[in-house]
Amino acid sequence: MKIYLYGKIMHVNTNYLILDHNGEGELIYVPNISRFEKDQVKKIFISNVTNEYTNTTYGFDCFKEMVIFEDLIALQGLGPKTAIAILNLGWENVLNYIATEDCNSLMKVSYVSQRIANNIIYNYKEKYQKFLSKLSEDEISKFKNKISESNAQSQFEETMKMLGFKSQQIKYALENMKLTENIEECVENAIKIIGSKANEARI
Repeated sequence: MKIYLYGKIMHVNTNYLILDHNGEGELIYVPNISRFEKDQVKKIFISNVTNEYTNTTYGFDCFKEMVIFEDLIALQGLGPKTAIAILNLGWENVLNYIATEDCNSLMKVSYVSQRIANNIIYNYKEKYQKFLSKLSEDEISKFKNKISESNAQSQFEETMKMLGFKSQQIKYALENMKLTENIEECVENAIKIIGSKANEARI
């Protein structure tokens, strides 16, 4: 059983990438696609979902993210696409929402009803609470920082989309700026970066 693939990212789309692994192209669906860049050489943790209709590979930035995905799809009525949509919240956020019984935050995801959110919490609350309880103070600090960064990025991306910017433009801005908790300032910087690129294209 393969746990991860290591190779060069040849193509990045809106929700999947193509990885060159030992000379073979692997099409992999991933959450938070903005974390992955074309020509990046990277280890991607994988989970294969096979049924009578399809054989699909899902990829993850770290082992913990993959474990949460597999926990989610083990629940009746929760498929891989919904699990990926949940993980778009950031795996640290998802783990924290479940451990703290934050049903409302999980329900912000499309197709996640109150019944599904309650079922997720019921099945994994204790498991994720134990995970958090074993973290050292330094690890807890890093974990909280990751949550803060993830929330800032989500808020930034939502604001940019509301302003009419496309996913590729937002991704380009994120690659060329430092994201902070001052979302208004970040949006202003992003607009300048995107505008500068558009002007270069006209020259």
